[in-house]
Amino acid sequence: MTWLNKIKSNRSINSIDIIIFLRQFTTLLLAGIPIMQSCDILVTTQEKKSLRALIDSIRFNISTGKALSYSLNIYKHYFDDLTCPLITIGEHTGKLDEMFMILTAYHEKKLAFSRKIQQIIFYPCMVMVISLWIVCGLLLFVIPRFVELFQDSQDKLPLLTHFIFYCSFYFRSYIIIFFFLIQILIIFLIYHQSYRKKITSYLIYVFVRLPLIKERLLKIIFARFARQLAMTLHAGIPITDALKLVSTLHTDPTYLTAVTLVRHQLISGRPLHRAMQMVAYFPELMIQMIKIGEETGKLDDMLDKTADFIESDIDQMTAQLSKMIEPLIMLFLGVLIGGIVIGMYLPIFKLGTTF
Repeated sequence: MTWLNKIKSNRSINSIDIIIFLRQFTTLLLAGIPIMQSCDILVTTQEKKSLRALIDSIRFNISTGKALSYSLNIYKHYFDDLTCPLITIGEHTGKLDEMFMILTAYHEKKLAFSRKIQQIIFYPCMVMVISLWIVCGLLLFVIPRFVELFQDSQDKLPLLTHFIFYCSFYFRSYIIIFFFLIQILIIFLIYHQSYRKKITSYLIYVFVRLPLIKERLLKIIFARFARQLAMTLHAGIPITDALKLVSTLHTDPTYLTAVTLVRHQLISGRPLHRAMQMVAYFPELMIQMIKIGEETGKLDDMLDKTADFIESDIDQMTAQLSKMIEPLIMLFLGVLIGGIVIGMYLPIFKLGTTF
């Protein structure tokens, strides 16, 4: 085994590994291979030690008489709250291979959508990080040389130059204290999970209420709601139970309240689209498409199409936002770095005009 393969084999399990595992397990079940034998095959074909150990643990639990859904439910940090109930239904109905197909398709679509969003926001974030390092480098190493150059000058320095020298001086003076405090904060958050969760929840609470973010986040929630509800209905789960299951997959309190109210309206005898109208939380387009799905008897298919439409709309909105952000980033970098450069050379220009 080469050093590269050794590094790969020691990596932790990520979402891509879980999707590959589900896809491989689905293929083996569709081929008619029993569950235990499928686990044996998967254990021998995995490169990652962590994934191999996970599958081996699942196989051991099954060999002791535990159900596959129970064995997966032990590892909730790898398999979400939607996976295990659907596999339980597949075990009870004898359609385990079909449930695995539905779950694999859902997770693949979810990963593809997340990757699109990540690719769009990667460039602005990378540019901002690089620009931050450039500014830190200028403040630490370049500007002090200019300070030495002009410290014996009898002429009054421009205000912009004074301000840049002032920033550089305090940045160099307190950078060690600054990084020391950051390290203490990181160590504190690592060993105090309760505070970390509170701070994370508060930051998320503030972030998701920003005007541009809130609109896009709501669309993402609606798309996932439609996709997850379509999958549960296709699996044969009654709609009231499906709504109860779907409501646990998001942490947003407004979403949880809305889905709970819709479920109560359904229990009282109202159709889904009418219940969603009364809640006044879901978009009108989604409600109309669900109404058509209920009237035609193809609600799960219409929910899938609704999710596809909303996701394509999110892609377009995010792409437009990215195009708007790029010139703003260039303008910000030009003003920031250009301002520093101009501030450094203003005294030189002033000396040139005096001769």
